[in-house]
Amino acid sequence: MLDLRSREILGTVTLVALAAVTLVVAPYTLLDPMGLPKLSMLAFSAVIALSIMVPVIKSFFGSGYRALVILLTIFIVQIILVLLFSGANIGAQVYGTYTRNTGALAYTSLAVLLLSSSLVSDKQFLKKFIGTTLIIGAILIVYGNIQYLGLEPFPYANAYTVNAPIGTFGNSNFQAAFMGLIAVVASTMVLNPRFKMLTRLGLGLMGLAAIVVVRETLSTQGYLNFIAGAGVVVMLWLFMSKRKSLAIAVAGLGVIGGGLVFLGLINSGPLAKYIYEASIAARGYYWQAGIKMLIEHPIFGVGMDNYGSWYGRNRQVAMENGFSTHSNSAHNVYLDVASNGGFPLLVIYLAITALVVVAIVRVIQRNEGFDVYFLATVGAWVAYHVQSFISINQLGLAIWGWVLSGVIIGYEINTRASETIQSVPVKRKQKSNKVKSSAQPLSSKAVISVFAGVILGALVAIPPYYANASLFSALKSGDLKKIQSSAYLKPIDERRLIQVAGILLNNKYEAEAITMARDANARYPDSYDLWNLWSAIPTASPADLATAKAQLKRLDPFNPDLK
Repeated sequence: MLDLRSREILGTVTLVALAAVTLVVAPYTLLDPMGLPKLSMLAFSAVIALSIMVPVIKSFFGSGYRALVILLTIFIVQIILVLLFSGANIGAQVYGTYTRNTGALAYTSLAVLLLSSSLVSDKQFLKKFIGTTLIIGAILIVYGNIQYLGLEPFPYANAYTVNAPIGTFGNSNFQAAFMGLIAVVASTMVLNPRFKMLTRLGLGLMGLAAIVVVRETLSTQGYLNFIAGAGVVVMLWLFMSKRKSLAIAVAGLGVIGGGLVFLGLINSGPLAKYIYEASIAARGYYWQAGIKMLIEHPIFGVGMDNYGSWYGRNRQVAMENGFSTHSNSAHNVYLDVASNGGFPLLVIYLAITALVVVAIVRVIQRNEGFDVYFLATVGAWVAYHVQSFISINQLGLAIWGWVLSGVIIGYEINTRASETIQSVPVKRKQKSNKVKSSAQPLSSKAVISVFAGVILGALVAIPPYYANASLFSALKSGDLKKIQSSAYLKPIDERRLIQVAGILLNNKYEAEAITMARDANARYPDSYDLWNLWSAIPTASPADLATAKAQLKRLDPFNPDLK
């Protein structure tokens, strides 16, 4: 297993990754200032974390981590099989859809960070984790209110309600969901009897401030995941306090409340008028399309982050009901995983979730006291999964679901032995030896591995960032040759080709636009936007226009405008 120094570094990498992926934005350098920089930070951090774990990876299979490592290995293997056999463009699957970026690279990186967080999770790390969570939450509470007051310092075009806080997520729903999660953690930590009254009061005010930001977003997601997370915290607190009857009663109320909320989501029951809205109805159509994709592509799905390419072919019910809005996500993380990677990927994802539930039950059963840090972590995990049922797997939120899962699983494993020796007094000499060991340098093998990880991480994370930044810079310069050449920087991206071909067309370089569109369609034959571009080219041949029309009809057969 990892030595103490490697564990410390791995823990730091995990926490830095959590903060960076949540907070990083690049408003002055990229066309996609939210999604792509988060993917770059996620991949870079995951490769470094993996480099720390690789030297001792074999030891995981003979430890308490065996089930988790096997599941994560199978998860990554299935992603590779999807890349190879789903039929979708491999490059597009690796980096994911423009602004979403939840492709194979993202999910593989999330799996690595789940493992890293599980390896370092113990009582000491849990305190650091909760502290980091509260600091990130405080930053986004302040930033959210700055946005609400109309003082946004960055040149974002808010496509949602005017001044509705979007945080560093680019969407008010995501900001609301994260604030609900923060409210759960802050309000749970109020219960810590070791904190001074002033600290507990501050935490209570922080929780309230997070709810205020939820209100400012005009999104119900934050309320739902806060209520669910806080409800589970109360129930588990009662169990841990040996008040099982009350805990069972709370659990019963939770089940009833959850049922009423579900009815409200489908526009039934007494809560429908408070919960149901047009966006919920839209999600119903997205879910139906995702289920249809899964049924028709049960083994390898439609390809990683490739929902958008297939939505038009599976939206019959939506079109029959006059709902014509397109989507590139099922707005349900489970259905996104299922439609992208088939039943195998969904089953593995559910199995990992089941491991978390089992870990929670085991910790609660053997815990003789009230563990407020663990409860706050569990409450946050529940809050994440509630919002993931009705939302998109935005990377700034997704990393929380995966790291929280790792923290809970690892906490259960790593506290098994420690709790059996808690009653044994630790001698001063033993304590000093522990301090000395933590100050020892890494072994030469570990240093080489980490150095290689930094280099490899940069090679993985920088290219997509550089390509997007180059197009951004070229657009600012107005130099058409630079713009044209930036379209083919690797990794080649569908959206970049569309943008540049459109620019060529608008500037009357129709021959060049046709050449680029033809090349792009060869790479991305299932791109509706690329085929649609052909119909806007005045000098396109009748044969090309006929082909484009046929392809549009193939990709969107239920659209009455395509006859």
